[in-house]
Order: sequence, then C-alpha cells, then structure tokens
Amino acid sequence: MIKLVNDMRRVLPAAQVHDHPALVSTYAVDASYFEPKAKLVVDVRSIDEVLAVLKVCADNKIGVTFRGAGTAVSGQACGEGVLVRLMGPEWTRLDVLDEGKQFWVGSSVIGIEVNMALAPFQRKMGADPASITSATMGGIIADNSAGMCCMVEENCYHAVKGMRLVLADGTYLDTTDEQSVSAFRKSHAGLLEELGNLRERVIADKDVVERIRRKYSIKNTIGYTVNSFVDHEDPIEILMHLMVGSEGTLGFIHEVLMETIPTPPLRAVGLMFFPSLNVATDIVIAMKGSCKIDAAEVLDFNSLSAMQNLKGIPDVMKNLQEGACAMLIETKDWDAGGVQKNVDEILEVMSRFPALSEQRFTTDETECEKLWNIRRALFPAIANFREADEYVLTEDINIPVARLAEGCEAFQELFDRYGYAAGIMGHAFHGNLHFSIPVKIADSKEVDKLHHFMVDLVNLITERFDGSLKAEHGTGRAMAPFVRKEWGYFLYEVMCRVKELFDPQNILNPGVLISEDATAHINGLKSPVATHPDVDLCVECGFCEQICPSRNIGLTPRQRISLSRAVTKLRAEGDQDTAAEWEKIFRQYGEELCATDGLCRTRCPLGVDVANMVREIRGRNSSENVLKLADYVSGHMEGVLRKASIALNCMSLAQRIIGDSNMGRMAGAARSISGNRLPQWNKAMPKGGSRIPKMPASHNGAPKVVYFPSCAVRTMGAGKGDDSDPLMSVTVRLLERAGFEVVFPESIDSLCCGKAFETKGLMKHADELSAKLSKALLKATNNGEYTVLCDTSPCLARMKKTLDKRLVLMDPIEFTSENLLNRLEFRKLPKTVALHPTCSTRTMGLENSFRELAARCAEAVVIPKGIGCCGFSGDKGFHKPELNASALEGLKKQIAACDEGYSVSRTCEIGLTLHGGKNYRNILYLVEEATR
Repeated sequence: MIKLVNDMRRVLPAAQVHDHPALVSTYAVDASYFEPKAKLVVDVRSIDEVLAVLKVCADNKIGVTFRGAGTAVSGQACGEGVLVRLMGPEWTRLDVLDEGKQFWVGSSVIGIEVNMALAPFQRKMGADPASITSATMGGIIADNSAGMCCMVEENCYHAVKGMRLVLADGTYLDTTDEQSVSAFRKSHAGLLEELGNLRERVIADKDVVERIRRKYSIKNTIGYTVNSFVDHEDPIEILMHLMVGSEGTLGFIHEVLMETIPTPPLRAVGLMFFPSLNVATDIVIAMKGSCKIDAAEVLDFNSLSAMQNLKGIPDVMKNLQEGACAMLIETKDWDAGGVQKNVDEILEVMSRFPALSEQRFTTDETECEKLWNIRRALFPAIANFREADEYVLTEDINIPVARLAEGCEAFQELFDRYGYAAGIMGHAFHGNLHFSIPVKIADSKEVDKLHHFMVDLVNLITERFDGSLKAEHGTGRAMAPFVRKEWGYFLYEVMCRVKELFDPQNILNPGVLISEDATAHINGLKSPVATHPDVDLCVECGFCEQICPSRNIGLTPRQRISLSRAVTKLRAEGDQDTAAEWEKIFRQYGEELCATDGLCRTRCPLGVDVANMVREIRGRNSSENVLKLADYVSGHMEGVLRKASIALNCMSLAQRIIGDSNMGRMAGAARSISGNRLPQWNKAMPKGGSRIPKMPASHNGAPKVVYFPSCAVRTMGAGKGDDSDPLMSVTVRLLERAGFEVVFPESIDSLCCGKAFETKGLMKHADELSAKLSKALLKATNNGEYTVLCDTSPCLARMKKTLDKRLVLMDPIEFTSENLLNRLEFRKLPKTVALHPTCSTRTMGLENSFRELAARCAEAVVIPKGIGCCGFSGDKGFHKPELNASALEGLKKQIAACDEGYSVSRTCEIGLTLHGGKNYRNILYLVEEATR
C-alpha cells in the first residue's frame, strides 16, 4: 500500500491522492448495497493523468475503477483497488451539433445538462434514467441506461455514433478520427482480428444470432453487449459498442458522439385505475402498435397501498379493492390537435375494458407533474416503511409484455414465500418491472434468505419467462454471478474472452459484470446503522450531491451520512480510537465545510435533512467559550452590530488608502496571528451599514407596511466602487413611491431573527432572538394586520418557520410581486442582469417569480447554470472562503456579458461580487430603478 501511494504521488499532485481510510471509504460510497472496496482514491484532471494512473495500477497489479456520480444501484462503481474521480473542466465538454440532431459530450457532464442544451431544438437524449439529474454521461453510457420513456431502439447502445476512449494498456482511440483509427488498426491488429473471429463464431450459429436479437428486443443490461457482433462488421464499431454497458471493465470513456430524438412540446397525462393486472395487461396489448404512447407505468396493489398516506392522491386510491392496479399514461405531440387525437385513440381502446375510475387526461402542466409525482413517490413511500438497519434492495427485470400479469403474479408469490413486502411497478410497454424490498443486510440469516430469494428469482426469470435479469440497472456485482445463467455457456465464454482481450491483467473494475464468485451478490454488503433521526432513512442514492456547494472540496451530503454512520458503527464496536480519528475527518471535511443551506433536501426522494444533522452536531460540540460569546452577542446585539459596522468602515477606509494588495497582506497577517479566528478579508468586503431612515409622522391613511431590515443589511453597506444609496433608504423610497406608509419595529437595532445562530447550531440563542423579534413585529403590525417586508431571503425563511403565525411575512421577491406590480409602472432597462436565487429563494419556491420580476425590469436576464448555493453561508465565507470559491467556480465566465448582478442576501452578494467579477446588489435596487 505504501508503494502504491508513493507511486501515485509521483505522477499526481499530493492533494489529488487520498489515502486516509476514512476518506477512502467515504469518497467511494455509492448507491448500491455493497460496501466500498477501494484502498485508495485519486482525482484526475487530464487524459495524461488517466494514463499515468493506469500505468501505476498495472505496475502494482491492482484494480482501478473510474467513477461517475455513483448513482448505480447494482454495485458497478464501489471500486476495488484504486477508485478514480474525474475533476475539473477536461471532462465537461458539451457541443450540440446539426441543430440538435447530435452532440459531443464529456464523461462528467450531468445527463440533464445535455437535455437542457438540446431543449431549444426540441430534441433530447433517448436515455432518460431516473437519476438523470445526478448521473454523469460516462456512467449513463457505461451502464447503457434507458429509462421510463426510453424505447430499446433509443438507448445508449443505439445512440452512440463515436467515442474517445482509453484502453487498459493506455492506448487512446478516437473512433471518429481517421488517423487515430488507422494507427489503432496497426498497433492493435491482433485485438481487432480476435474481435472479428469472435464475430464469425457468433454469427455462424443461427440459433445464437436469433437468441441475441430476441434478448435485445427487450430491455437488457446483463453482461456485455454481444449484439455488437451481430449488428456490426467492422471491429472498430464492435469495439466501440462493446464499451457501451461495459461498466468500466473494458476501458475508460472520455467523450461520446450521440444521436438525439425529437421531443414534442405538448403532452397529456392520465392516471387510470383497473380491477386487476390482467385487465391492465390486456389494455397494454390492445394499445401497443395502435396508439401513440410515450410512457405507460403500471403500479400494482401493494405499490398503491404504500402510498395511502401521501397528500394529494386521488380519492379512488384510498379505497381500492384487493388486486386493483393503476396505469399512468403520457402521450406527446407537436400541437394540441395531435395530443387530442392521441388521447381519443387511447380512451377508445380503454372504453372496451372495465375500470375503477373515470378515464380522463389532463394537459395542464401542473396537473401533469402532480400525477407523475405519484409515480415518483413510490420508492420513498416504500423506503419510509423500513427500519434504520434495513436497506432497500431495488431490482428490475424484463419479461415479454404479453406475460406481464402472469409475471407480476409469479413475483408476488415469490415475495410472499420469502416474507418480503414488495410493491411492483413497471414500464408496461417494455415489459420492464421494478420492485423494492427492505432487507436487514447486516443480519447473516437475512442475507442467506436474500441469497436463496435471488437464486429463485433468477431461475424464475430465465427458465419460465426467458426474460432479462437486469432491464436497466446494469449487471454490477449484484448480478455478475448469474450472467452465465442468462446467456448460456457459449455466449458467456464470448464475454469472458472479450474481457480478456481488452483487459488481460484484469485491472479494470475487477469483480464487476464478470465474476466466478457464486456468492458475489451477497458478499461485502453494507451494514447501515442508526446515527441521527434526520438522516437514518438515507439510502445513499447520491441524488443530493450535484447541488452541494462543498462537493469538490469536502464531503457531499451522502458522504456526510456515510462517514457519520461509520463513526457510529466504530463506537458501537468498541474501537474508540479509530472513531475519534474518523470523527476529526468528519469535522474537517464534513461539518466545517457544510453550508447547511438545505438544498440537498430538495433533491432527496426521502426528504433527508443533512443540514439539520450538521447544525445539531455543531451545537453539541460548541465549547464553553463559544457559548459565552453567543450569550454576550445575543444579549448585546445593538452594540455588537454597531462595532462590526465601525470595523467595516475602518477596513474600507484602509482599503481605499493602501489598496487591495496591501490591505490583503495586512489583513492576512492579522488573521494568521489570531489563529484564523479573525474573518478573512477580501476585496469585495463592504463598508459599514447606515442608520435607519427617519420617517415622517403620518401618511394620511396610506396602507402600512412594516419593514424589517436584516442585521446583515444594517451592518454592511456597499462595497468598493459601488456608490449606491443604502439599501434601507432605497427600500423606503420604493415603498413610499408605491403609496405605502413605512413602519419600523421599535428597538430595531437590537432585533435579529437568529439565523446566524441557527447555522452554528446554537438553537437556544437563535430561538430567544426569534421570540424577541416575533413580539416586536406583532406590536408593529398590530397583531398581524400589516405585512412585514424583510429584505433578506434567508432571514425571512427562518422567520416564516419560527415567528407567530399571525404575521404575514414576505421577502423582496414575493412582496414586490404581490404588492408593487399593480401600484407602479415598470419599464425595461437597457441592461443584462445576472440573478442568484438564494437557497431560501429556491426552498420557498420563488425562483420563477424572481426571474419574472427581473424580466420586468431588464431587457435580458441570466441565471447561471450549475450554481446552487453560493457557499457563503452567513459568515462562513469569511472563515472558510474556499467553500465560497468552490461553489462559485464557473460563475465569472457565465456572467461575463452581464452588466450587474442581483440577489436577496447581503452576505451572498459579497461572495458573488468577489467571484463573479460583477457588482451584486439586492433586487430592490433594480425594482427601484425600473420604476422611477
């Protein structure tokens, strides 16, 4: 191990080589139920580094796994040996070609980003996996992903038209470049000849060819894509298509060229209920080939029963008879007439069969999404009914559509035999069924039961239905022992030969897809433990990771949970020393770098609240000195804020006198002397705040609004080069222009919502401040008669959670939209503005309103892609500036053409100004200017 680490550090910067066991196990966690097997994690930023890592692994005779987003559920990416993470811009190419008909894409691009780039051309990828908002294209290609609406002929295998890849021996091949292909034909003539020989052996047996074609006429991701030998003659084409679905066991996929499919803009969705699966299956068969349907999802009785307590479900779901089922159908077209024609044809077929509800469709987008949300809620509904030490095992199989009802009955009998409470749902038109079952995978008896269940399931699918063991989820470790069972001896030997040709040392993702270990599917399973009630339901799917601001420099939400579970387990096992060491790693990479913005919860199917867990840990670990300081600050808010404002004015003056560079050096030295306790100065630091504007005595019956400027706004003014009036003055001017009488709460200089204390986990102090503010606002609003405007969205979000429910509380976006649009005349200013919806703006559902408001005020509006939480997190941007810098990486390039930026949080605006290179201010500045 020491030699391996030293060898890696000779070819990679030390910061890119992670060998601490806590970090290795945490970085390697994936969505499967297998424990990570990695011994080392490395980050690569270029193809040269990929080649170097491959050589080191080959020299050390150790496995190497190239990791995408880790959202695969079958154990494809848990790593054995060295796990490689792709970092930096080298892997994020995305070029749309030929008016959207094709695109080149890098392996680290998120799937949804491709569809967003294709949307203006009314086209999309064929593959639409459920993890498309998190999964990377490298993983999507390597797993040959499909999805709910993806037909077999539209999957990744059929869509790929070119590929840039690296083989185990370090050879780089670009299948679209004549010189690269020509050189490869010479250097790897033996490999290509062997692929040709394998093809001849395959096509020589008509029964084998027929079997391959039949097996791939349905969804099938078991083993290597041996249809490559039937579909293609050129060994280069065979090689490229074998890479699709190879799960990283044949080479590294750098970039791919893919074809797209058209996506009509209009749709209709219907949720229908039927007395039995037999009826639903008969309807599917009757509609197949005669109706235009883009998706048809079947949910059996057990699935529907699991969702009984969900809000907004149709009444018919609450009193279903035993054996009933539902079908969710979507049809799309290019115009309303086409959609209606499709709906009429579907309803005509359905009218021939018994139903339990009215058969109707909706074209309203909001209603369409509500119906799809019922389908999306199924997995969380099942996962919510498990214990903390259970894991949700998710499988998907494919059987002939005509035998769908028979298959569901057979599977339910199998579940009942083993005592598993499982719901079945599936893509009806594909014969693709999914099921999820909770299993105590840390219990040896339960694991043994799981083994026998899997064997019986495999036999049922292969012998009775001749279906596929994995329709969409890939082979991984979960099905590797059963590849021979599905394909038979001859084709399994072909697959083994493919692996041997591509990877003679067996260093590429060993143990995945091909395995002689008959118990590989039950070896090395995770053993989840209860660690915190807010996160115990986490299944480590990884959907949260792409929105996390610390994902490139620390731990993601999934990794925080994984490491927290590991520490809990170590303590339970009595290894206190290791637990303490790993806890330090958690504190450094997890707790200290967590923005506690809560956006990860919005991406989580189970609503797991990592932010609250971290806040509680912070509060629990607070020292006596921290608590004493919190006591003093919360009890002397007015004086503390005044002193902070004076300090900012002094620094601003010094900055103007000695310049940014000298000021930075001086402030850095002071911070160093203080042991990093002082905030880190940056050139976007603001001057001190202004005084509360004096108000006239009365406005002769004008409607009143209570204005509560946050303590951040009261303390922090404009930054260097910004000669704007203070925000409080601008806000008052705007409100009076709209005919309001502005009221400030009494003793406002001592009021605070407690947000800064909440972020640090100091809930006692936070709640005391909230209670004081609530009392002051009740008095100012005459017990809720007048609306309260708070200029800072994160503060307003906390106020909505904690203050008296009689209060009507609004942030600038909501208040302007509801109270100013009809009172003021807006004009579009000739400028392009950038917007940053804060985390609170997003969680309160105001992002679209923010965009619409800005569009009333400016000719062009830009919301940068891939920028979620800015990472400033209250005052964390002053103490952990690397979090802010990482979260806003790429912002400056995206807003280069913008004149200025707007948000609704003063501290966020500091970081945005610093890293965006444009001055960011509160949106009320733009509204005031546009309504002059």
